[in-house]
Amino acid sequence: MTEHKRGGDLTLGGQRVHERLAREEPELISRVLARIQAEVADYRRLPVEELAGDIAGITRQAVRAFARSLREDRGLNAAELRQVGASAVRRAEEGFPLEAVLTAYHVGAREIFAVGSAASGRADVADLLEVADRVLAFVGTVTGAVTRGYLEELRTKVGQEHTARRSLLSVLVDGGPVDVVARSAGITLPARYLVLSVELGPHADEESPEVDAEIAVRRKLRRFLAAFERFCGDGVLASLDGPGGLVLLPVAGRAPDWHAVLDAAGRAAGVTVLAAAETAAPPEVRAVAAQTGEVLDVLRWFGRPPGLYHLDDVLVEYQLTRPGAARDRLAAALDPLDAHPELVETLDAYLRLETNRRRTAARLHVHPNTVDYRLRRIRDLTGIDPLHPAGLPRILAASAARRATHP
Repeated sequence: MTEHKRGGDLTLGGQRVHERLAREEPELISRVLARIQAEVADYRRLPVEELAGDIAGITRQAVRAFARSLREDRGLNAAELRQVGASAVRRAEEGFPLEAVLTAYHVGAREIFAVGSAASGRADVADLLEVADRVLAFVGTVTGAVTRGYLEELRTKVGQEHTARRSLLSVLVDGGPVDVVARSAGITLPARYLVLSVELGPHADEESPEVDAEIAVRRKLRRFLAAFERFCGDGVLASLDGPGGLVLLPVAGRAPDWHAVLDAAGRAAGVTVLAAAETAAPPEVRAVAAQTGEVLDVLRWFGRPPGLYHLDDVLVEYQLTRPGAARDRLAAALDPLDAHPELVETLDAYLRLETNRRRTAARLHVHPNTVDYRLRRIRDLTGIDPLHPAGLPRILAASAARRATHP
């Protein structure tokens, strides 16, 4: 009867297998990643950044875990299994297919065996069979850990906590018994929320034909919210899709620098963020969320750059764009320009650049005399002179009203 050989002593081609795997680790990881991309179509749709970062890191962990298990003659330990499970959780959060994750581990295991056994000969048959058995055991253990981690995350997504938070967000925004819902869900309401209406710019991966846009969007949103959770804990409530939505951040104690928090979230997601914000007690969230949504519209209409804004930052623009007969009449004052897009473009640039004619000409790539001519044409068509101090307030108001009625 053949005596069991310790994993650390398994030798192929005159070298211990775990030592060969450690020595050839960089090349082995490159081979695994290349083979996964070649054989598992879903991985070809991932962003390059994720393949070179997260996926390469997971591959390195798996290779090292198998080599350690051989050297120490054991199966994977609890810490190694937690790493495997955590990586599966991240894939589940992105909506990445479970079958693709499992296939990738099988591909990686085959490559590990190929590298480990590359120099084996006839004298190595017994050790070769033992290594093959250990690779199969490794794959079985990893498959279980991946499946558990992935499915547990799915259950979390649709579980009680998720449902409770969605219900709480719904009653905060739409109205209802907030305290009752919070108590039934076991959630302690903060004294105040920072109510954020946000517009997210597209991530570069969303525009890439080689990347799955849905995965890129989910990844963007996951990273965006994760940044807020690092600052505010697990009390963050959000209703977001690709272009943006609503986020409620609990305010506890001394409030952080919200501008810095938003900047950090945008950097984490790799996107620009335009946001309107106000604080509100839970019963006030409904009204304040409606208002921040309106302020965000105003920020868009007036082409404000990315950043965090409050109502006080756009008080005049906000008031001028409120619905009513006066707004409609102001907007109609510029109707004669509809047939002249170059005049509309010139007026918009002139007002945004604080009536500086030279900067307007540079922005439009025309001569300053052309700007003067166009502004006089606007005066002739509308009866409002943008070059005269008396006409400027009226044309500013008309432009604001027009942005609201023709967004």
